[in-house]
Amino acid sequence: MQMSKSLLALAVTGACASAASAAIIPSWRVNTITPAAIAASPSLANAHSVSLMVELTGGSLFNVAGLDLGPLLFGLPIYNQATFGSDTTPNPALFPIFPDLEFDSYVATTLGIAQAPAVPGKLNGTGAAQVGTASGEFNVAWGATPNTGGSGPREIARITFSDWFIHSLSIPLTNGLVADSLNPNANVALPPIPPRIPEPGSFALLGAALILKRRVGR
Repeated sequence: MQMSKSLLALAVTGACASAASAAIIPSWRVNTITPAAIAASPSLANAHSVSLMVELTGGSLFNVAGLDLGPLLFGLPIYNQATFGSDTTPNPALFPIFPDLEFDSYVATTLGIAQAPAVPGKLNGTGAAQVGTASGEFNVAWGATPNTGGSGPREIARITFSDWFIHSLSIPLTNGLVADSLNPNANVALPPIPPRIPEPGSFALLGAALILKRRVGR
C-alpha cells in the first residue's frame, strides 16, 4: 500500500519539493570511465557517466524516485551494455570480464544488487519505462519495496550518455525527483547533473578549433 501511494504521488505534477524538511538529500557523482571499458566499447570514449546518489537522514529510508531526461538530452544516445546490461544494477563480479558493464544505464535501490527496484512505468506519460535508449530516452519511475536505507550516499541510478557539451544539465522538478519514507508525498528536486571535465588535450583541440573558426570568418 505504501508503494502504491508513493507512486501515485510521483504522478501528481503539482507536488512541491520540501528540501528544508526532507530526510533524503540527492546528489550526483561523476564516474570516471576506465580505459578497459573504452577498449571493450569504443563509444564510451566520448561519454559522460553519472550516478544519482541519496543521503538518508533522521532514520529515513529510500522510497521512490523518478527521472525523465528525454527532453533534456536532445536525443543524445544513452549507453546500455549489449551482453549483460539491463534496467537494474549489474553484477559487479562481471566487471573484470566485461569492464564496459560498469557503465551500463540502470535504476536501483540503495541495496544495489541485493534488492532490485520496482519499476512500474514512466515518470511522465504512460507505458513501459524507458531506462536508456539510443535516441536519448530515460523516462522511469522506480522505488524500493520494502524501502531501503544505508549509511553514506547510496547509488539509486546510473546514466551514461554521449557528451558533446561541458556545461551542467539543470533538471526541473517535473523531470527528476526523489522521496523518502518519512515524507513520501514530498518530492525533492534533483540538483543539476555536473559536467564532464574534458582531458587537457580536449581543451587544446577546442582552442585550436575556435582559432581556426575566427581565421576562416575574417
